[in-house]
Amino acid sequence: MTDQLRKRLAGLDPMHPGVPTESLATPASRRLLEEIMSTPVTEEPDTRLKPSRWLIGVAAAAALVVAVGGAIALTGETSGDPVAQDPPLVLNAGGEDVMASCIMFSVEELAKAQVAFEGTVVTVEGDAVTLDVGEWFKGGEASQVVLNAPQGLEALIAGFPFEVGSQYLITAYDGNVNYCGFSAPSTPEMKAAFEQAFGG
Repeated sequence: MTDQLRKRLAGLDPMHPGVPTESLATPASRRLLEEIMSTPVTEEPDTRLKPSRWLIGVAAAAALVVAVGGAIALTGETSGDPVAQDPPLVLNAGGEDVMASCIMFSVEELAKAQVAFEGTVVTVEGDAVTLDVGEWFKGGEASQVVLNAPQGLEALIAGFPFEVGSQYLITAYDGNVNYCGFSAPSTPEMKAAFEQAFGG
């Protein structure tokens, strides 16, 4: 054994050099060595706290909830879920007595309507006309209005056809659309009358 190796081994020995040692040739040293060599090696269980798989799963789920909640707070909606909307307002846009109630048009009479809005026709399917509401003047908050409008309505006095993509100013009373000039295709003049009548 070289001197350098002896120094390295001495540096690794935790025992202080002043501690007396016993020769390996003595009976006591041999018994001790035999006892050490015959003792089976057992691994002690690791008592350090380790997170269980269940705890890790709970933590991951909580993190996911926080992340999704943050996304909802930033965007205002959930991913893939439809946004709840108010049901459409349904009005009757034709009847046997549609001409019986015609009176002269005036802003004062227009203001008596219970329902007034401007909308754009998005579908015309049979007798049902669906409008997306662009502005409510009175009597509603729904984003869409469905008119039960029998075909041939344009043949009535002051009647008009509903065309997809066109805008209309509509008033109604007791669930029935008013005609005789109180409902019509949207024009700057008619829009001004609605704003005057309803304070828009």
